[in-house]
Amino acid sequence: MGLIGLGALGLGACARSMPMPGETTSSAEGGPSSSASAATSASAAPASTAVAVVTTAAALAPATPPARWADAVRLERWDEAEAQLDALPEVDRQRPEMRYLRGRVALERGDATRAVELFTGLDKELPLLADDIVRRRAEAASVAGPFAEAAAFFGKSRSPADLYRAALALEKDGQLAPARSILDRALAAAARSRKKSDDALLRAARARIAEAQGLLPIATADLRWLAVEGAGLPEGEAGAAALGRLKQSLAPKDQLARALTLVRAGQAESAIPILDELEKKKTVPLLDVLHARAEAKLKARDYPEAEKAFRVLSTLPGPRKVEAMYQSANALARGGQADEAIKRWLDLASRYKKNSWAERSLYQAARWLLLRGRYDEAAPLYTRYLALFPKGVYREDAEYEQALAYLSAGQPKVAQKTLGKLAKAAKKPEEAQKLRELEGLAAFRAGNRDEAVRIWTEVARTFPLSFAALAARSRLAAAGAPLPPLIEPAAPRPAYPLDLDLPDPARLLVSIGLDAEAEGRLVPFEREAAARFAGREAEALCGMYGKLAHARRRYRVGVAQVGMPHLLRAPGEADRWAWECLYPRPYLDEVQKLEAEHEVPRGLVHSLMRQESAFDQEALSPVFAVGLLQLMPKTAEKAAAEVGMSFEPTRLKSPHVNLRLGSYYIGKLLKTFRKNPVLAVASYNAGPRAVGQWMRPGVDAEADLWVARIPYDETRNYVARVLGNLARYQWMEGGDAAVAPLVLDVPVDVEVPPDAY
Repeated sequence: MGLIGLGALGLGACARSMPMPGETTSSAEGGPSSSASAATSASAAPASTAVAVVTTAAALAPATPPARWADAVRLERWDEAEAQLDALPEVDRQRPEMRYLRGRVALERGDATRAVELFTGLDKELPLLADDIVRRRAEAASVAGPFAEAAAFFGKSRSPADLYRAALALEKDGQLAPARSILDRALAAAARSRKKSDDALLRAARARIAEAQGLLPIATADLRWLAVEGAGLPEGEAGAAALGRLKQSLAPKDQLARALTLVRAGQAESAIPILDELEKKKTVPLLDVLHARAEAKLKARDYPEAEKAFRVLSTLPGPRKVEAMYQSANALARGGQADEAIKRWLDLASRYKKNSWAERSLYQAARWLLLRGRYDEAAPLYTRYLALFPKGVYREDAEYEQALAYLSAGQPKVAQKTLGKLAKAAKKPEEAQKLRELEGLAAFRAGNRDEAVRIWTEVARTFPLSFAALAARSRLAAAGAPLPPLIEPAAPRPAYPLDLDLPDPARLLVSIGLDAEAEGRLVPFEREAAARFAGREAEALCGMYGKLAHARRRYRVGVAQVGMPHLLRAPGEADRWAWECLYPRPYLDEVQKLEAEHEVPRGLVHSLMRQESAFDQEALSPVFAVGLLQLMPKTAEKAAAEVGMSFEPTRLKSPHVNLRLGSYYIGKLLKTFRKNPVLAVASYNAGPRAVGQWMRPGVDAEADLWVARIPYDETRNYVARVLGNLARYQWMEGGDAAVAPLVLDVPVDVEVPPDAY
């Protein structure tokens, strides 16, 4: 199917999305801002439809107990769902809601002809979902016909996704000129969103149609854009192949641009052959090619070759000579030769003084001395950095890391003073408590046990079940000091349950396993639902969304409506809803089954999910991490091979596929790191080989110190948040007894295998 087939994977999915009013992309405790923000709903009904009444309860009831087929639908196991639905008695299969569901399954499985048949006339029999049925029939018709009907339906829209479907239908109907005209409109509309993936899909279709019309200059222009700007996307690679087929080629400067786009898209390996060919032909400046190839080798994690490439560059004249010296040392450090890298950085810093790369070099030398456990050398080097660069880019990091060096170098009083100052200046309570816990450790090592116990007790009480509180409690236990309550009990308050019900369309969708679509139907109903429960609006909304297996919107409501005070005391019957809203457990049965299968602590998969995607199965990060557990496609492909599962990149957003591969992968990391959750969670974010670089026998590496020294801010905060999530999930399941204490011992002698991924 070529580029036509690719089209069904991109904007086609967007045609079923509806933005949520008032939605933001942030999540509690600094969740990912890259998560997709559209509800998975075809075309949500207006509020007046959302509360429509069905006259009989039977009209909303599922045909049979939904245990198997509805669960298959919720997890998007479409083949299984089809088989189970087709095995139902005829009388059940003919019910309107079951025909609708069977049509949805047919669409997901690519059987557009069957979907058109099932949806035809169904809008009259199932008026609750009439708008959605009409739309989905048009969606299926754009693939299988009648094409004119689909083109008329989608051609009225202003949405690039809808216009794409209209053009696809017109193309299949042989109306190439109108199809290309509609794609021109779609590209103009897509320009406002600035999503390269949308542009790529539309340009691929326009190039295909222009070629069919014999308009090769138009086709070639789009194909060149795809090959350069869309490099790394499926349409981009197909565009590059199409140029070859048409015996067209990219200009040398465009080939270089294509290679750099591939590097930025995380496909550095594919860029290297292009750069090798450019070097042979000598058609672009040699320095530009050599720099691009060195960067590609570094991004491809071929550290020995990257070091050689940057070292060669460092001998050549030019404005990037010093940068090449820095990067050659960087490649050495990442490749396991940190001691030699430190020497090179120090040499660079001495030779070039105030150069920005000299600043980076001096800071990196100090940081890697800290990571290598050479604390006596690291501390004075940080002093040198702070003296030379009093307003330097890394000043705050240098002060913090110097305190850690002093703490482990036998100068805890100096460390305590700095950590206390940093804690007072911290802008976020979470960050302040982590610094306070380390301040307590410095006091303890300075011989002031009473002060340490006071600080740790205060931290454990102030922000219960956070990483800092867990670390403080472990330190108190190790010191033989009394432990405060894990979390203060809730004030007794009677519970008055709310009489909540879903509007009819959402209730029907949930009954047949389409919880994600039900979520979209609830959004227009939010204001009305909240208004019915004055003073308890947040509880009402959280309870309403809690009836779904899908948790994306429930969590976002919790972030917007539930304040931090709810987390500082244990929930009672009257306010447990607040915890469940902020810490939902979607697909619980499936998750717990996978955790047991892969020996993952109960609650860890949801803890990762909360931090990775904010429970959004459509989430796609800037580096193309996908779905609930934000799996990189290459990682997912390797995991699929190891579990004996066929891998289809287009299915990676499916909860069934994403949860299965993500659970296996975190289980694999736990096995690699001797079941230590600190190391496994750090590896899930930064990669096991990076974590291997931060471990060294003989370093001062108890859990709180090891996490504090993680050189990436993102990973350091990620570990703390995920382990805090885990403690709260464990408490919700079993109270104090279920919360695993933080084990201070970190196995720093673990050997990470060379093929770890």
